[in-house]
Parts: sequence; C-alpha cells; structure tokens
Amino acid sequence: MDRSYIVKLSLSVLIFIALLYFIGIDQIVSVLAKAKPEFIITALLSYVLVNVSMSYRIKLVLDELGHKLKLQTIFPSSLAGLLASDVTPARSGYFFTAFSISSKANIPLEKTMLSVFGPQIFDFLIKVFSAFVLFLIITQKTGFTNIFYTIILLVGFLIGVIAAALLVFYPPFMKMVSFLRIIPFMPRIFDFLSKMQLHSEAVLKIKGKILLITLISWLLKATEWFFLSRAIGLSFSNNDVVLDFAFMMVFQAAITIIQFLPIPTVAGAGASEAGFVAILVLFNVPFAVSATFALLTRFSMLFVDLFSIPVLLDYLHKNTLDFDKLTKGEF
Repeated sequence: MDRSYIVKLSLSVLIFIALLYFIGIDQIVSVLAKAKPEFIITALLSYVLVNVSMSYRIKLVLDELGHKLKLQTIFPSSLAGLLASDVTPARSGYFFTAFSISSKANIPLEKTMLSVFGPQIFDFLIKVFSAFVLFLIITQKTGFTNIFYTIILLVGFLIGVIAAALLVFYPPFMKMVSFLRIIPFMPRIFDFLSKMQLHSEAVLKIKGKILLITLISWLLKATEWFFLSRAIGLSFSNNDVVLDFAFMMVFQAAITIIQFLPIPTVAGAGASEAGFVAILVLFNVPFAVSATFALLTRFSMLFVDLFSIPVLLDYLHKNTLDFDKLTKGEF
C-alpha cells in the first residue's frame, strides 16, 4: 500500500479517535439507541435516488454523444465510483465511474470522463453558493465579523471550479496555461483534456437539463440529511420542518466541500466530521448529537455504496488494477 495513503488513512483514523474520545462513545451510542429506524430507511432510499439522478446525468451526456446506454447499465458503475471515492483523497475515486462504463460499453474514455466530470462542475458551483449562504447564516447568528480567511477559501475554491470548467469547455484557456506543461505528467493530462474538449459541446447543448437534474439531486441529498437528522431528534428551528429542510439544503452542500479539498485525509474522513461538530455547536446542538449525525451521514452513504463491490471487483479482475493505484485515484 502506498505510504502517503497510509499517512492519510492514519490521520483520518486519529481524528475519528479524538472525536470519539472527546465526546464519549457511550454518549454517541446513547443517541443512536433512540434513533428512529423508519427515518434512517427513508434517508437511505433518498441517497439511492441521489445516485439515480447522478447516473441519469451521465446518461444524458452519453446519449448526446451518440452512446445510448440504459440507466441500469450506468447506475452500478456510478455507485462503484462513489464507493471508490469513499476511500480516496479528495474523492478522486469517483472518476472510476468513467473507467467502468468505458470498460463495459467500449466507449472512449474521454467521452465517459466528460459525462462524469462535466455535470460535476454544476455540483461544485452549488456547493460554493451553499457555503457562502451558510457562512452568512453563521455570521448573523454569532456576530462573527472576521470574514477574511473564509472569503479567501471560498474564492479560491470558486476559482478552481471556474478553471476546471474553462479547461473542459474553453480551448483557448488551455493555451493560456500551457506553461504548466513543464510539470511532470501535465502533458499527458493536457492531451487528455484536449480529447475531452472535442466533445464538450454535448454538455453545453443540454446544460439546462443537467442543471435541472443537479438541482433535483441537491434536493434529494437535502432530504437524505433531513431524515437522518430527524432520526436522532436534531432540529435547528424548534421543529419547523420548512426551515430545517432549507438549512439542510445549504448545510449538506457546504460541508461536503471539505471532502473535496486536497487535505491529507481519506475523502475528508474525520475532517468533515470535525467540521460538522464545530458548526452545529454554534446552533446549540449537543456535541454527542452533532457527532452522531456526522457519522450517520458518512456511514449510511458507505452502507449503500458497498452494494457495488461486485462491480469494482469485476473491473479490478479484468484490468488487473492494484489497490495502490486505486487509493491514488489512478485507474
């Protein structure tokens, strides 16, 4: 196993241990013991629908590119990509989805990669918007005025999203940053992006449909987190359903940014849970409830993703992909 991955995994585990030690495992078990299973099951079903909507976006792009695949062909690969993202830094493993679809349907990788990466840009824009709204809510509630570092972080993330969009959809931008080719491996990345650009117009043609599906996915993800919070009796507004749901729309999109940051953890594991607790405490949510909610959002997702193990193993068998490459996000 790659040494850097071991370091990242160790850091994630240490953060989890610190959280559990600080809050107390008995406290978390106490909260879980009172959880309503019907709400957890509803949340799991909502997450499945999130995955269906993500798969449908891929299908829309591939259809536009002339590759008519059934949704039931794409869905297992998308779920397997999410499972790979659960164990890779910055969730880079989700790109396994493209490799899996290419392998099964004999479609050029640049097309399947475009079908995955193109729609994701819409997701990232929503996350940045949500993070900004969440920050405004926290500022209003706490009276916090030192906004400099937070604004810098959000602007930096937004610039990264815009740059990624330009690399895929605006060929002249690649020429502007061609000096980056001096970096090892960058020529290969640039060459691959050039192939993606040849087909990027397909995404732009159906951008309205992609945006609509992305918004539906956002609502479904908020539904998932809303029911997980209700399962353990967590509320931010004295059980006002509308306000709680609206908060979840913003909170879930904003907090997941941590999972995509290039920090030395596995898919933000530990770091995002610490972020959960730090933010929810500002809303007078007890430590134990905050930590339990954070753990539920991660492990309920992992529970569903694990059903795609046969897809992942089948690809590994056919392509002799080793675990070291997987944990680096290489396929």
